Amino acid sequence: MRPGLKALVSALLVALLLWRVDVAEVGRVLAVASPGLMGLAGLLFFLMHVLNALKLRVLLPELRAGRLLAYTLVAQLYALVLPGQLAGEAVKAYRLSRDEGQGRGQGQGEIGGGRIVSAVAFDKVTGIVGLLLLTGGGLAMQSARFGDGLLVGVGLVLAGLVAATVLLAWAPARALLLALLGWRAGPKREALLLGPLRRFLEAWRDQTRRPGRALLSIAGGIAVQVAAVTGSQALGLAVGIDQPFSVWGAVIGLMSVIVLMPVTVAGIGLREASLVGLLDLVGVPHAQSLALGFGILAFQVMVALLGAVIDLTVLRERRAGMDEAAGRSPE
Repeated sequence: MRPGLKALVSALLVALLLWRVDVAEVGRVLAVASPGLMGLAGLLFFLMHVLNALKLRVLLPELRAGRLLAYTLVAQLYALVLPGQLAGEAVKAYRLSRDEGQGRGQGQGEIGGGRIVSAVAFDKVTGIVGLLLLTGGGLAMQSARFGDGLLVGVGLVLAGLVAATVLLAWAPARALLLALLGWRAGPKREALLLGPLRRFLEAWRDQTRRPGRALLSIAGGIAVQVAAVTGSQALGLAVGIDQPFSVWGAVIGLMSVIVLMPVTVAGIGLREASLVGLLDLVGVPHAQSLALGFGILAFQVMVALLGAVIDLTVLRERRAGMDEAAGRSPE
């Protein structure tokens, strides 16, 4: 879907919500929101990104946690300004492989670009697994309110994700994929597609052969989601929504899956609509749900701005220093 069409979908969804929900009541809810609880929510949301960086370091132990945190925050900027919520992860994989691959990181030895890209992708998969596990737990505990259909759907998605992970690590499946893509391939396709894909698949296979790291990464994914859910619960309390953690686990988990759909800009519209619909199932007024959605978006924008500052200062200076050491002019 084109960016212009995604922006239109976001605008239409927000307009529909503002038409259906009492805007004045939303303003009143935000005006009386607790500053202390909002500050706590901000700290928990930032902790979520710190945990994400530590989680990625499980798969890339050669890189420093502070450096990975910098790239993680920069990824939030691109997730906000580029089409699709997964765009930020794609930029993070590209930037890490460009800046840290092939031994460009100081004192860390060689790290192949294919390994970095596969680690970022594997990290995203284990993060989604952790998210689905916590979401499934919340749905199981609140089945009387959400029904069993959503829990079955989460289970099917989780099973499909695990199957795809194993399939990519299975030698016959990798060989078949490369054979299909390599049919009548010329030198250009070999250099631009098949070579990088081959290195990616080999690195992916290596990741699956370290079950301890994979389980630790999944545990990290659960910790990240706990921070996200707890932050959302604090923000919900700030706007007057008092629900148990299990409800928040189900609602925020389902919302996180929904906003992965590449139909809006930065999930705007989808996030707010999903919160209004899901929290309606537990009796939360629409004005409070919409205020919560705007609050989460505001924190996302603040993190993106921090990522922009880091990208224009710390990472830019580091790239210039590496280019100078390599005898190249800075970009």
